Amino acid sequence: MSGYEYSKKGAPLWLLREMETRRHEIKKFGVFFHELYAFGPPWKSAFWLSPVQRYVVRRLAEISDFWMTNREGSAQWLRQCAGGKPHAVLPIFSTIGELQSKSAARKNRLMVFGTVGLRTVTYRAAGRELFQWANRQSLEIHDVGSPVTDQQVMNALATNGVTQHGRLEADKISDLLRDALFGVIAYPVDCIAKSSVFAAYCAHGLCPVVISKEYASSDRLLAGQHYLPGISAEIIDADKAKYIGECAWSWYQTHKIACHAATLRGFLEISSP
Repeated sequence: MSGYEYSKKGAPLWLLREMETRRHEIKKFGVFFHELYAFGPPWKSAFWLSPVQRYVVRRLAEISDFWMTNREGSAQWLRQCAGGKPHAVLPIFSTIGELQSKSAARKNRLMVFGTVGLRTVTYRAAGRELFQWANRQSLEIHDVGSPVTDQQVMNALATNGVTQHGRLEADKISDLLRDALFGVIAYPVDCIAKSSVFAAYCAHGLCPVVISKEYASSDRLLAGQHYLPGISAEIIDADKAKYIGECAWSWYQTHKIACHAATLRGFLEISSP
């Protein structure tokens, strides 16, 4: 769960009260925590809402039979609340499909996809260096998602000949990713295990290019092995890119959709079909 899916302020007290009231009716109660709580400086609303958000998350963890989350940083906090009850840490899975085996053939294609907000942040964080690097690498840039509305980004995409696909069905996006070489995303590395876009890049064996303030090891992800840290100033050899893509794909295999399903079946004590 993410509190913002149930409450505008990210603190769904109504949901907590409902679960506390009905807890005795539920044989097995589990929660998947996608996000825990917001934080920020005192002049931001997140600072004042954070205590209530933490309270809701803590209580849900306390009354659950089991819990799951997508990053180790969240799990460390939850273990303090829920003690030693059954739990699992599984990074988020791809929502647009998965490659069952590594793809040998890759085209000189660079992908940027996701929500308008994420792609706008990505293009702004990458700046002109993205287009300069793509030109040096002879890469075609493909943009997938609802059209961006930021005028500066719109101009940059048009000026640099970016192929803009707009919104596509999941299978069409998967087709574009399965033989692309790079996928770019601006996202904090310590939280990237909860990004479905990063998951999709890994699930399709692309070489992820991650733009972040820091690149410390997180959730078994290593810069230079599972992703490229930032836009490179140098030419990246295709074999190196493919190797990183294969490492990213292998990392993903431990938490693909089937792993999530198997973990849930175990917690719920349901036999495999």
